[in-house]
Amino acid sequence: MFFRSILIFLYFITFINHAYANFDITIINLYPPKCSILEESKVLLCPRIMEIDVDIGKQKYKKLVNCIVFSEEEEVLAFGENYIYPPRGKVYLTIREARRKIHEMKLIANAECKFTE
Repeated sequence: MFFRSILIFLYFITFINHAYANFDITIINLYPPKCSILEESKVLLCPRIMEIDVDIGKQKYKKLVNCIVFSEEEEVLAFGENYIYPPRGKVYLTIREARRKIHEMKLIANAECKFTE
């Protein structure tokens, strides 16, 4: 009986730790692409890279964090992943080819990050 109680307790502790693992990620800031304008032709040049600051909480080891940025219409705007060392780090996101003219509109987006196993 005592042995069964210990096993149930260990299983419960393991499950609780695993169940709350995805809630440790906090998105601090989402940076739009850094654009520059050419003086002669007045053309706006923007890279296909966005940055997102992520806080992974009280993790002990580096974790692979996968992030996706969605538009208001739930389209995927950008995606990327990076190994983050606790407590904070940056994930560099690649803007999809179809959404390259992101600089010509207001960026109203939702970001979602999770740990990748």
